Amino acid sequence: MKKHIKLLVVLGILLVGSFSFYLFKGSKKDTLIYESDKVKPTSSGIAMMLETAAGSGNYEMTSRSEWPTDGYVFNANLSKCENGGKLSWDDTNKRVVMSSNISDKCYVYFDVYVLPRFDQSCNDNTLACHTAKLYTGTQGENGIYYHDASLTNGAGDSSYRYAGANPINYVCFGSTQSPCPADNLYRIIGVFGDRVKLIKSDYATSALLGTDGDYFGKYIYGSSKYKGNNYENIAGYTWNYKNNTSINSGHGSNTWSTSLLNKTNLNQNFITNIGAQWANKIDMTTWKVGGNTYENIQTQPAKTVYQNEIVNPVTTNSTDNKTEYSAKIGLMYASDYGFAAAPSAWTTQLSSYNGNAIKNVNWLYMGLNEWTISRLADDAALVFLVDYTGDVDNSSVDGKYGVRPVFYLSSSVNYVSGSGEATDPIVVN
Repeated sequence: MKKHIKLLVVLGILLVGSFSFYLFKGSKKDTLIYESDKVKPTSSGIAMMLETAAGSGNYEMTSRSEWPTDGYVFNANLSKCENGGKLSWDDTNKRVVMSSNISDKCYVYFDVYVLPRFDQSCNDNTLACHTAKLYTGTQGENGIYYHDASLTNGAGDSSYRYAGANPINYVCFGSTQSPCPADNLYRIIGVFGDRVKLIKSDYATSALLGTDGDYFGKYIYGSSKYKGNNYENIAGYTWNYKNNTSINSGHGSNTWSTSLLNKTNLNQNFITNIGAQWANKIDMTTWKVGGNTYENIQTQPAKTVYQNEIVNPVTTNSTDNKTEYSAKIGLMYASDYGFAAAPSAWTTQLSSYNGNAIKNVNWLYMGLNEWTISRLADDAALVFLVDYTGDVDNSSVDGKYGVRPVFYLSSSVNYVSGSGEATDPIVVN
């Protein structure tokens, strides 16, 4: 039997006629703001009841001052007023609405909301659905891990991510040739919502990203650990140096919105060089670009890094005071790299990913210095990178390192054929 804890809500104003009022998200709990300009706000208590666990039917009163919008759903059956007032949820404005013609006493209930698994709810031929359905319900099957709340040390974002030494996750993008040219091979980082996130399988060349912007020249930092076969053509790019030489004594800036690598090389040259047909398959994305501190990223395990980098980024030492940037093309997050390793590594801090037991079971490790999109908030000119040794390190933005473009495909992009092997990559349309 459901246990309901009720707290009377006294609406301390008596009105003649019919009125409606909104309980605004973000306003104080005891404030009612009426729709009619002729009616002044009045004070009252609010009995807001939150389910203790999904499906439990048990509710506890909360003292929170905002209406819950993440992880909860309004329960219209239980929410009620004692004198006949009607309660409903305004999903556009994320607030409770009440209609009544007399003063009343009301109770508002919210249930824990569990997102349905995408692989169980999708029934189409999109690449996202095809990929998600490779997850069979067993973690690690086909190299995929479902990061729900029950996955130990996972992201908890309901994503489907590939992890391990060499998962079967290749996609041919930017070409219709068969076999797929090596420079058109990409790999699936995972499925996020209903979109697939891709990363170039090898480092970009200047033919793809151009010789302007933050281009430095040929990549020059040794090849002994490089896992690919195109070292002579890999280009080196600074992260954000040429557009900001007057900042920080000539060391550039770690604000992504001012980076020419971002604006020119990735979101101009790359898009132009792959052609409109392929660029149209890529979604605009809100990238999390605030980053965080050394202690909150480099010396933390992947789960904590995800929270500090994606959920709670900061603006410290940025020049635009922003944590988000909208564009089609970005780079991998430090947490993407962390979760690409086998789960046995997910309790290890990213600065210790250089051991063979970890980097040899991390498919995103390619053996050269490579930029991430994540800035180091302790300093205005430092950025996190994947070091050639395998760990996550940091560098000044004037470093000349490898780049692998990352982007999200539109949710409408369909799977056509292919197993996902490098020799039989997935073909999309």
